[in-house]
Amino acid sequence: MEGYGYGDDKVGETFGASALNRQGSTASSTASAPPLRKPFNVFGPKGYLESKFSNLNYDLLISKTFYFFFFAAFGSLFPLIAVYFKQLGMNPVQTGVLIGFRPFVEFLTGPFWGNIAEKWRRFKEILLFALFCWVAFTLALAFIGPPADSCLIHNGTHIIVSPPWTMHDRTKRSTMIEPLDFNTKKPSKNKTEPYRIRYLPHPSIDAYGKSPLPLNHKDIANLEEINDNGLVSPPLSAVVYKQRDINEVFFILLVLMVIGEFVSSPAIALADAATLGYLGEDTQSYGKHRMFGSVGWAVAMFIVGIALDYSNIFPNHPCGNEQLVDRNYTVCFAVFSVLMCCAFLTATQFKFDTDGQNVIPLSEVMKNKIQQKIGGGGNPRDSAELEKRLHISLQNQGGSMITDTTTPTNGEQPNTFIPRGKPGQVGTLPQWMTVMKLLGTAQHMSSIFVLWYMGFGVGLVFAFLFWHLQDLRGTPTLFGFASVINHVSEIIAFFYAKKMIDRLGHVKVMYAGLVGNVFRFMYISWLRNPWWVLPFEFLQGLTHAAMWANGCSYVSRSIPSHLRPTAQGILSAIHHGLGRGCGAIIGGAFVHSFGFEATFRGYGVATLVVLGGYISLNYFYLGKYAPDLPAPAEGEQAEESSHLAPCGVPMSSMSHSLSQSKLGDQSKPGIFTHFY
Repeated sequence: MEGYGYGDDKVGETFGASALNRQGSTASSTASAPPLRKPFNVFGPKGYLESKFSNLNYDLLISKTFYFFFFAAFGSLFPLIAVYFKQLGMNPVQTGVLIGFRPFVEFLTGPFWGNIAEKWRRFKEILLFALFCWVAFTLALAFIGPPADSCLIHNGTHIIVSPPWTMHDRTKRSTMIEPLDFNTKKPSKNKTEPYRIRYLPHPSIDAYGKSPLPLNHKDIANLEEINDNGLVSPPLSAVVYKQRDINEVFFILLVLMVIGEFVSSPAIALADAATLGYLGEDTQSYGKHRMFGSVGWAVAMFIVGIALDYSNIFPNHPCGNEQLVDRNYTVCFAVFSVLMCCAFLTATQFKFDTDGQNVIPLSEVMKNKIQQKIGGGGNPRDSAELEKRLHISLQNQGGSMITDTTTPTNGEQPNTFIPRGKPGQVGTLPQWMTVMKLLGTAQHMSSIFVLWYMGFGVGLVFAFLFWHLQDLRGTPTLFGFASVINHVSEIIAFFYAKKMIDRLGHVKVMYAGLVGNVFRFMYISWLRNPWWVLPFEFLQGLTHAAMWANGCSYVSRSIPSHLRPTAQGILSAIHHGLGRGCGAIIGGAFVHSFGFEATFRGYGVATLVVLGGYISLNYFYLGKYAPDLPAPAEGEQAEESSHLAPCGVPMSSMSHSLSQSKLGDQSKPGIFTHFY
């Protein structure tokens, strides 16, 4: 600590000596007085703070801080984006498409960004560009919306349709100060009563999930006076839109979201690559650092939810400054921008290995080879280790001194060497085909189908749960509490998932996740008081995080080590990409046609059918109980646990090296593929 100006013992000695000199004759006259004690230096080598922070890894602190800000920004807006689209007049089909397209775009753009990053080797620049695009394209969504055609108001006796932007003029006239009569010093008696307007939304909602609603002649007095063809209004809102304008805005938002996802998708994958480089051989701790994203998401969503409850004042609302149900989502966009800018500033401190320090030069290999040939051999263990790391052969093969690849003795395909801390390439097509053949058995295919089906439920809940709770008169504060419970349950599942899998086995954990899904969706479909959703939100740790951890563990134990990264990429594409995307898009179509109650209840019943089929397959076709997979070897536990990051946060299908000696075992496919 000497280089920082404190923590030096000489400073304490000087301070003590100067104190003795200041006492002068007093010290000489009281020779029997005890000597002054050396002041306790809290920053010294033996101080308290030094002992607590001496082992702090500042590189990993940067990673934790980035994850916190990035996922806090995401959690402050995107869990509420469906409710925001609903307020703009979007129906569930349009909302599902806007939300469900994102996982597909992120998955498909993964190989592109992987090739770009490896070709240009501008990892930090691409990361910062992606974060900038997050802010730019997300903020653009806040300034696009359909124009208001009219407003629903209550004049004291009836609900009427009024032109927009007239409420502000009436409010100003009703709040003007009446002139005083200076002769009598009293207010004028010819004062008129203010025009009192109470905003009245639709009296009732016949079917939850029906939005927007066409104007009803039975409820609106003067609807015959205007052309109501194509006029709709979101439930519980006073704004009336034209359906044609809503459709135009939908296509604009879709283009913005697709382009925005395309250019911003590599952000979290590059941050993960830098973090893995910092971890070195300790890759099993990756999930613990990624967990700070869950904390940031929950905290931001909780605070924003409470703030949103008090944001019913609009400076430029077409139907008046104060609304009953409409919320000013500018708060969410502003918080998102601030937090994402903090993530941007944090990302400037990331360090990427771009100078090839982990790559042993070919000249060094040549020198070692010549020494080995001249010296008559060498340590076989060292040679085997070097071959494994470099993927070259140091032995004579048909007169060739050095070959560019090592041919495995067991017939496995050679791997691609990618240094630690650098984004890798996506698995090749032959690797994908090999993995698909290995997973083509009835046992594996049924388990993968269950993971896709669970991802479908995750996408359905993420897109439409808060919409359903708002129809039940739920408030943004409730959404914040639900988000906190979700992430607490996922963090708990993160800590206990491995123990659960080792104790019960993969198949029984699948059973437990499906049973939890049945209870959760059936319970949501019967809700009448939205606050009662909170107890069952604890099930998300089982139905979401534990199931994803179980799937990662299942693949890790089913596939050879050199193909596991490719298998993880396929699993992530099935669960996070196809599962969540289909859940939002197909779920939106069902909600639009049948409503929330029927959709959630139907998914619960379908889950019960899937559970019965999965049990029957394992019991009758594969035996009384399908044989569970063997426990991982000691060296493979780190690889398996490194995938068990909390799943309520954006995910990236990444491969993680186990140690410096196993750099060649994995090629990090799918590192740029992540999902929300």
